[in-house]
Amino acid sequence: MSNNREHLCARMGRFLEFINSGDETIGKEVVFESAEFHVPFGGPPLKGLGGYMQILGMMRGAYPDIQWSLQEAIVEGDKVVARFAISGTHQGNFLGTPATGKQISSQAFNIYRFANGKIVEERGLPDIFGMFAQIGAIAIPGPPPA
Repeated sequence: MSNNREHLCARMGRFLEFINSGDETIGKEVVFESAEFHVPFGGPPLKGLGGYMQILGMMRGAYPDIQWSLQEAIVEGDKVVARFAISGTHQGNFLGTPATGKQISSQAFNIYRFANGKIVEERGLPDIFGMFAQIGAIAIPGPPPA
């Protein structure tokens, strides 16, 4: 394993500690002050640690016990492509859907760009469709009747 790969994988491990704990002290270690976070909901990217805390706040408001697990990481230069498993209990409003108490098990595919050991950009693609289906916000049609 190259030094760059080892370094970025270690930084991703620390980032995982941050998102699972919400500890801003750890966040300051891994998020660059002017980092940009592109979210799938549209609009301009969220900026810096405050922007990422908004993302975590939205997710933790809906799923207070949410946890991310890094399943796979591909390192290329200054970028890491990460596949996360996500689990939690829907206990608060999630994008307009009131709490259901249902468990979710989902995933996210995110692309991170690093500079000097910190995240400077993230393009996050959580499986919002799958999360909505699991909490009953949308119906998944079954096979047509025979």
